[in-house]
Amino acid sequence: MTPTPQDPATPLDDRRRFLARAGALIGASTLSASTLSAATPDEQRAGGRAAAGDPLVHAADAWMNALPSGHRMVWDAFTTPGAVNAGRFCSNWIASNGSGYDLKPTQLGAIIVLRSLATVTAFTDAMWAKYPLLGQQLRSTDPTTSKPYTINPFMHPERGDTPAQGISWAPLIAQGVHFAVCAGTTAGLVQAIAASQSLSADEVHADLVANQVGNAHQMATGIVALGRAQEKGFTYGGGG
Repeated sequence: MTPTPQDPATPLDDRRRFLARAGALIGASTLSASTLSAATPDEQRAGGRAAAGDPLVHAADAWMNALPSGHRMVWDAFTTPGAVNAGRFCSNWIASNGSGYDLKPTQLGAIIVLRSLATVTAFTDAMWAKYPLLGQQLRSTDPTTSKPYTINPFMHPERGDTPAQGISWAPLIAQGVHFAVCAGTTAGLVQAIAASQSLSADEVHADLVANQVGNAHQMATGIVALGRAQEKGFTYGGGG
């Protein structure tokens, strides 16, 4: 018996098969999209982002999130005069928010980035006395001793004759200002100190990090800290 030949496929049959396959693909894509959009904020954060389109979230930056959000500003200091400017600008910002808007410091989020030549101002008097290289970075001498500084001038507002020009971190710390300290520059200082005083670099590093001024945080680099702060709503305020 001669088999009956099958009817040849028509253009209409091909079109039906194409539409069927396309429908299956669209259905699968819709399911995937709906599943993604239904993810909880915690599930989205688990992927490293606060939400779609937001910057990545890092534990090292969490302290910035905790600062007040009424108004936020960040100042960038990378020279000694720049640290003076940053301190002055920050102090004026806090004061004028109080006088002009009746806002308290507890409503304001303020960060001063200390990087490059300004990094040494992040360490306490004890460190300046212990490691003379810190004071040598100012390239000026204490007028009371005619030698490099063995105190951090930015912790002594009573000394108007220092490169700090009477600007002090102490009252800013009391008002809740925080400092982002360049870990890259800190590491360079550690190596130079260890070599000049025949000390263990690891011990010097631990000593410096444990003896920073109040509200200070080591960050990968100062420029990274500046970027992270702006991502979190801190308006750039200059410094130098």
